[in-house]
Amino acid sequence: MAASGKKTQSAPQKKSFAPREQSRPLWGIVILLIGVLLLVAMFDFERLQSSQFAVGAEAETTTNKIGVLGANTATLLLRMFGAVSWLIPFAFLWVAYLLFFKRAHRVRMRLYLSMLVFILALTGLATLFDKWGTEPQPVDAVQVEKVAEAPDSSPFPQGPGGGFGQILCNDYTRLYLGELGNAILLGALVFFSGLFLFTDNIRAYFRRRAELAEQRAELRAKQQLADEKQRARDEIEAKRANDLAEKRKDVPKKPPSTKKAILAEDGPKVARKPLTSGESILGNPEPAVDNYIPEAEEFEIEQNAEAEDEGHESFLPPPSPPEAKPKKESLSLPPFKPKGTAGPFKAKTTPPFKQVSEPDEDTGSVTRRVGGITIVESEKTEKADSNRPDRRGDYIFPPLSLLADPPHSNDNDHQNYEEMAAQLIQTLEEFNVKVAPAEVLTGPVITRYEVTPAPGVRVEKILNLDKNIALGLKADAVRIIAPVPGKGTVGVEVPNRHPKPVCMKEIVESRAWAESKAEIPVVLGKDVTGKAIVEDLTKMPHMLIAGSTGSGKTVCINAVIASLLYYAGPEDLRFIMVDPKVVEMQVYNDLPHMLIPVVTDPKKVPGALKYLINEMERRYQIFAKVGVRNIAGFNKKLATDKEEQEKLAQLEREQGASMSPEERVAGLEVPRDDDAYEIPKKKLPYIVCIIDELADLMMVAPQDIETGVARLAQLARAAGIHLILATQRPSVNVITGVIKANLPTRISFKVASKVDSRTILDQQGADALIGKGDMLYIPPGTSNLVRAQGAFVSDDEINNIVEYLKDKNGEPEYAEEVQQQIEAGDSDGGGVEGEFDDELVPQAIEIIRTHQRASTSFLQRKLKIGYNRAARIIEILEDEGIVGPDNGSSPREILEGAE
Repeated sequence: MAASGKKTQSAPQKKSFAPREQSRPLWGIVILLIGVLLLVAMFDFERLQSSQFAVGAEAETTTNKIGVLGANTATLLLRMFGAVSWLIPFAFLWVAYLLFFKRAHRVRMRLYLSMLVFILALTGLATLFDKWGTEPQPVDAVQVEKVAEAPDSSPFPQGPGGGFGQILCNDYTRLYLGELGNAILLGALVFFSGLFLFTDNIRAYFRRRAELAEQRAELRAKQQLADEKQRARDEIEAKRANDLAEKRKDVPKKPPSTKKAILAEDGPKVARKPLTSGESILGNPEPAVDNYIPEAEEFEIEQNAEAEDEGHESFLPPPSPPEAKPKKESLSLPPFKPKGTAGPFKAKTTPPFKQVSEPDEDTGSVTRRVGGITIVESEKTEKADSNRPDRRGDYIFPPLSLLADPPHSNDNDHQNYEEMAAQLIQTLEEFNVKVAPAEVLTGPVITRYEVTPAPGVRVEKILNLDKNIALGLKADAVRIIAPVPGKGTVGVEVPNRHPKPVCMKEIVESRAWAESKAEIPVVLGKDVTGKAIVEDLTKMPHMLIAGSTGSGKTVCINAVIASLLYYAGPEDLRFIMVDPKVVEMQVYNDLPHMLIPVVTDPKKVPGALKYLINEMERRYQIFAKVGVRNIAGFNKKLATDKEEQEKLAQLEREQGASMSPEERVAGLEVPRDDDAYEIPKKKLPYIVCIIDELADLMMVAPQDIETGVARLAQLARAAGIHLILATQRPSVNVITGVIKANLPTRISFKVASKVDSRTILDQQGADALIGKGDMLYIPPGTSNLVRAQGAFVSDDEINNIVEYLKDKNGEPEYAEEVQQQIEAGDSDGGGVEGEFDDELVPQAIEIIRTHQRASTSFLQRKLKIGYNRAARIIEILEDEGIVGPDNGSSPREILEGAE
């Protein structure tokens, strides 16, 4: 009732002069009748009609069609408003129109006041223009009475403005304001009252006018800019044509080739027609070969044939300088432009484009300009010099021959880029999004089409058109970058129709790998432009990899492991691998780098993390004694002091030779160092812990795993311990906030939803990947996403590498003490909390014996522990025969062992 009472007692509405909803037709009919009667009376009015205002001889027998009332009303209106009185009937008809067509919201007091001001101001203007040019002279009352009583033969007894016009524009106002001042004042009143009459919102009216003026100015500026660009383009083409004509004169005449001689025998050669602007040498789709054989084309064909024989390196200058000039100029001819198209790249089917290729010395990529579009080709991976060492110390590196060679790529689809760019622009124009082409960055698997939006185009509108763009381009999925970092463009990443695989071998043998200054380089793949991605694991310093099944997650881990095997030996780097799937990493058990065998039991993983935490703390204690800050400084200091240590060892040997047997025994009995942590004599190796499936481990011991991973991620970088975590379920239950905050370097392959993408990358985009190694990567030290294609390593390549290292470097030497620590941690219940299970089980037995109750929640309350630990204690008691099995909703049975 209270609610209904609140609803019925609504706030009082603002008072309006508009008629109520149910009285609109009635008021409309009344006002319409008044307007029609006034209009008829005005049309039928004559000055000599009988009325109360007719005096003397003016009173005649003629009557108005509306009668005496019509004559009186018409006379009164003409005397008061003059010629403006003809607007009064139309004012009534306008109000009736508003009421009949459901626009009564405009029939308010503001409308009536605007009409009154409008009519009065018009009467003043009519009187002003009637008296314009006459001298204003004040009159007295006697003269006014005489004018009022004098008969007037005009239809407007009081002038064209009537009595109100005489009042507003009399001789006094004309004397003080002047004729121009009165005209300005009355004209302003007419203008603004008219705006209030015929517009709902005067502010919106002026805003629309301002916007229209701005749009016209923008259109004029755009047209001027387009005209300037066209003039500049015409000047460049004219200059290019002139330079081409001059340089062709300097080209030495070559003897006709065999092909030309054969073709010349078939018929005479006609004179060559000069090319005009926008015309191509391929202007005729099917030219008669025996009638038209231009020499420039033949010369270009011969040069292209020579370039193909040299390995398709057409962008390099040929060895002979005279031949380079005609080839370069022949490539700079205007592109083919079919009739009826808006631009050279909008043609559906075009002959081969004439294009200009320019190598970039800084990046190694090739830039081609075709039809106004700049195409940046994928960077060619440059091979490093073959001075790679075969061994380092006792470690023999695996040869590159164990890796598969990349397949030969055949670039025959250059025109696809122009057609795809044209289709992209056409698709955006269908949704009223005006853009201009900027650049096309081609990669091995993905091509990024960059466009420049027109002024006023919101990038959010382009972001919302991802599905429409994918439909228009007939692509599996597209990813939109709005805007591209560091550029004023919007990027649309589209999968290539003919993708090229990224193999491990071409990156390991490249200059990017050989010249890398990273302490621990790892290979990830290639970015959109084809540049190899080689990162430093010490700067990452930990990695989080996520992706759905079959997206390339395990292959990425194999590529990272393979790159580490090609860089470091067991003395420099050791592995601890965790594989709950059992079968993924068993092949690595024979590696000499393995610190322990691959851990497959999820219950032993907390023990492995505990060992890494203890090793981290031990190393920090050693660093504090030595006076260094990280593992790199310790190893460097150890190498620097090696000569001094050798001299000290030689001195000790000499002193030992001069000692008696009793002094040697006494020296052995005295301890030299009482510290718990002994400074090692050899350099400390890096330790890389790889966990293949984090989701399975979080289901077994979430508290222990999260705590161990968080501590290692926060502190272990300087100690030389690095984590690589992988999961196929990037949910918040697996990748918790604590884990994600301490793992800044993250790689995401294709995921199922945008929520998973935001979980791993803090932004969407991973759901639009195409799979098979396509990934988004957050580099260390930045939050900008990098689109890349992961390096591919097959299982056969991994098996060959492991077999070779096993044969050349021997069996792995496992650390027995590490295995013992992990086994001890597992027997205690696993993890950090497991060491207290032996103490809590007797307490649990005592509580059960006292209260004769046994349940997980009961032990959780009494022992003040977590639910998982209480459940483990119940399972232990059940295995020991102290409590019975779970009976559903009934309590567990307490057996004799508890008494």
